[in-house]
Amino acid sequence: MAGPATATGIGVWLMTGAAAEVQLEYWPHGRPEAAQRSVPVAASPLRGHTVRIDLDGLLADTRYAYRVLLDGAAVELSELTVFTTAPADPAAPRELVIATGSCNYVPDPPYEVTADSFGAGFEILDTVAARRPDVMLWLGDSIYYRDDDFAIEDQAAARMDERWAATRSFAPLQHLLRAGQHVAIWDDHDYGPNNSNRDFVHKATALELFRNYWANPGYGLPGLAGIFTRVPLGDVELFLLDDRYHRDDDGAEDPERTMLGLAQLEWLKGALRDSRATFKLVANGSRMLSDRPSPETRGGEGWHNFPRERQAFLDWLAAERIDGVFFLSGDIHYTHLTERERPGTYPLTELTCSPLTARVHPRPFPVREVPGTLVTQRNFCTLEFSGSARERLMRVAAWNANGVRLWEAEFPAARLRTPKARPAR
Repeated sequence: MAGPATATGIGVWLMTGAAAEVQLEYWPHGRPEAAQRSVPVAASPLRGHTVRIDLDGLLADTRYAYRVLLDGAAVELSELTVFTTAPADPAAPRELVIATGSCNYVPDPPYEVTADSFGAGFEILDTVAARRPDVMLWLGDSIYYRDDDFAIEDQAAARMDERWAATRSFAPLQHLLRAGQHVAIWDDHDYGPNNSNRDFVHKATALELFRNYWANPGYGLPGLAGIFTRVPLGDVELFLLDDRYHRDDDGAEDPERTMLGLAQLEWLKGALRDSRATFKLVANGSRMLSDRPSPETRGGEGWHNFPRERQAFLDWLAAERIDGVFFLSGDIHYTHLTERERPGTYPLTELTCSPLTARVHPRPFPVREVPGTLVTQRNFCTLEFSGSARERLMRVAAWNANGVRLWEAEFPAARLRTPKARPAR
């Protein structure tokens, strides 16, 4: 599985079945005579036989083919594995397709699927791969820990690692892992138990395993643990948030409680202020813009349960006149767009996309949804970016497991800009 590429480098993740010396042999596509080999890396039980190999010194805007060598012998796969480096100009607009989704539940062996199975419909994984996305953005719950994984304290770390390994070994997932480049955030089920927060006793182990099984460009800051990071993709930039490691209890009554934590929130503000991207995609496991269905109903997890923190951020966003912001989330087992009007500036929109293979929510309760965008079947979404620098367009669509488009919405860059103030007379 390839992580996000720069103009000159990329990180490639893989997992072996046993201890081995691992190398990548790689070459510009169509030029096998120019093949190079990476420095050998040991796959050991200490990291669940996972390795990340970082390649550098690559040519910009170039398609590469590669193969895996285990103890010097080439691994034969059913398809050619490839990646493409970014253009030399890191801010240049480009044609880009991001596929996204959340809630990928893999059942335990023997993987029998019945009418009552929580996880099913695994053909959707090949359907996503068939769309050939440049980037696959996993919006959380990419694995599902079970309560039994934490039942015995001194066995929890090993059981959690086994859960990751079992999910990554699942045969229907392999084509998608080899397609495009992958980045991820987590939500509760790939962090810990259902609705878990900063009090989760094994959160340091959860973070270590998340780092072992993904190839994100960064994880938190020095001195500030977490999975949050930035992923520049030309004039599109991803701001990946961590909604678990520093999160207070959603149900608490303390008005000072937080979902992101003060330090992460300050990092996000600085990153948004600093970004020159046309489209700034803020990705979080829990919903960001939705509200409670009623004052008496909490309406599931989300930033609406931390009203003071959210309102302060939205006020800041408007005051700073940050253009191009669009929110992404998963978690709730149905899909829709949420729109939030803001006087004097552009409305904020959030795409919530879920589930991939987990069960669909039997009683969805969307709030502020855009008419015609509610999806109550297994699905994934795409964000396609096109057009010249002056006429950039983001096209958002939802697709069912068979690749049939369910709806589409267009967001010209101009729609996500603060109107210019008229000069005083």
